[in-house]
This record gives sequence, C-alpha cells and structure tokens, in this order.
Amino acid sequence: MMRVAGLVRPCVVCDSTERSVELRLGEYEIHRCPCGLRTLSPEPAEETLVEVFDDGTIYSEAESLRVHVLEQNHRSLYDVEKFVTPGRLLDVGCGLGYLLESARARGWDAVGVDPSPFSVQRAREKGFEAHRGLLHELKLPAASFDAISLLQVVEHLIDSRALLAECRRLLKPGGAILIETPNPASLLAGVKRERFNYWIPPVHCVWYTPDALGRLLSSAGFTPVKVATWSARTPVLHDGVDVVASTKIGRKLPGRVRRVAGGAVGALADAFGRGSIVEAVALRWEDA
Repeated sequence: MMRVAGLVRPCVVCDSTERSVELRLGEYEIHRCPCGLRTLSPEPAEETLVEVFDDGTIYSEAESLRVHVLEQNHRSLYDVEKFVTPGRLLDVGCGLGYLLESARARGWDAVGVDPSPFSVQRAREKGFEAHRGLLHELKLPAASFDAISLLQVVEHLIDSRALLAECRRLLKPGGAILIETPNPASLLAGVKRERFNYWIPPVHCVWYTPDALGRLLSSAGFTPVKVATWSARTPVLHDGVDVVASTKIGRKLPGRVRRVAGGAVGALADAFGRGSIVEAVALRWEDA
C-alpha cells in the first residue's frame, strides 16, 4: 500500500497522522490508519452527508427487507438487554423506524432522532415520539435514557467523538449504547475489494474495525461489554452467501449448496472477527 503524503487529519481513534492508500474508488481513496480505521479521501462536506437522507430515496431497498430487519433488530436488542432492563430508548438516526418498532415490541419506550424530515414523519406516523435535527442541537435532558442505539450511523460521520460525548450525557449511569457499523476488515471486504457493499462513498466516510470501535468507545468514557461481528442475523441478510457467490467455484454451486456453504463461511468469519458488521454494546458508568 502507498503511504499518504501531506496534511492528514489526526485519527479519531489513535491520533496518528500516518495513512496508506488501501483502495481507489473512482475519485475517492480509502485510507488506512495503523490502528485499522479506514477513512475516505477527500472528505465529504457535512451538508452532503445530511442532505442525502432528506427525501427517503436512500431507503427504497430497505422497505422490501422490513421483516428481516425487524428480526435482526430483535437480536441486537437482546444483546443490550443482557446488561440493561428495558426502559427508555433513544434511536439516533431512526431511518424508517424499524429499530423503534422492534424496541416497542420488546417493552421499550422508544424515541427517535433523525435529521431527515422523511424519517421523522415516518416515525411519528407509527406513533413514536421523534425529533428532527442533529442530536447535539436538540438539548435533550441529561441522564434521560436507559439505552441509545446508533445503527449504521458512525460510518456517516467524519468524527463521532462529539456524538458519543452527547450520548454519554443523555444516558443514565449504567445505561447502554449499541453501535452497529460496517467492518472494513471483514472477509467480504477482503474478497470483494472495490466491490464491497458497504464502501458507498461519499455517504460512508469512516469504517471501524472491531478493535478501533472498542478503543473509540473506551476513550469516550464507555466500558465495552461486547464487541463482535456478524455476517448474518437472518437467512436473507447473509453476507456469507455473498462471499461464496463472489468466488469462481461458488458461482458454479447450486443455490441450496451455496446457501449452506455461505452459512458455514459466515459463522467462521464471525468467530474470527471478520463478519461484515461490527456490533458493540458499551455501558456508561458514574463519573469518577
């Protein structure tokens, strides 16, 4: 990999300014920090990252996967409930409201936040309290939530430290934060390279490995209690199958055999932290 020269923003995880070019995607480059964090160059403007969600077009594919996403969310919330009893939950970047639906079904009093008017309207139509804007702009009461979820959020932010500080302020002592984000060190990323499903520049601009995300949470004052990866939470949302289908041998396999092989590949990837999605659960304790 070629080393990046010139001025580089200090890494949000380790403060290093050393970068190497891992991939080129058209006009963009994926840069790799020694700590494992990947960043997009050039950095997109913040306005670009917010405006892309305004009309809801970006969610068109997700509409058809609603049932499967709800099932996936139940599994994620189960991981949170190992440490926190259901209470008041804030979903940051609530999108189509699927996490809110899953949380309500499990006994949580769920509230949504999103900068997109489309998303806020969808959440309200489903009967949820929802606020439009960026979290730090809303000035919500301190220590007012038992859990906060950030599903597919941090990869949109050049620097998530201010967001995590605000989440910590809003959580009650002992409360939990749940983060899910694409894993740039996943088996799928290694196999597909430039075709990795989760690069999506300029909408995605930062990618955390399990280690990098754990370090970020620790530096923000949280105690990680689970940092793992997954390739599949449902038979449909299964990146292990995608890995197999991306190989010459896999493309020749019958569909049923490919799905079985994909399940085995995905389980193996998850066991070694190479699943496509990083999931972290961390707790907020009392200030020292």
